[in-house]
Amino acid sequence: MAIQEMKERLHLLIEETNNEILLEDLLLEADSRIHTTNPYEAEGLSKEDYDELISLVNEPPEKDTISYDELKSSLSRWFTK
Repeated sequence: MAIQEMKERLHLLIEETNNEILLEDLLLEADSRIHTTNPYEAEGLSKEDYDELISLVNEPPEKDTISYDELKSSLSRWFTK
């Protein structure tokens, strides 16, 4: 969804509601994400979740993978010939 479309939808939702709790939640969430200096908070993540994602991104692409032959061998007991 385009940013402009999201802004328009948010404006409509805000204008249509009188739910004070919802409006307060939106305000607090937006304020905390906009005014943070931590990238994980801006994304709505805990520090631990953010660090885990960063470590996963930095892992070698083929870490913990097995070859096709190893897979076939490990699954052979489940298949009959």
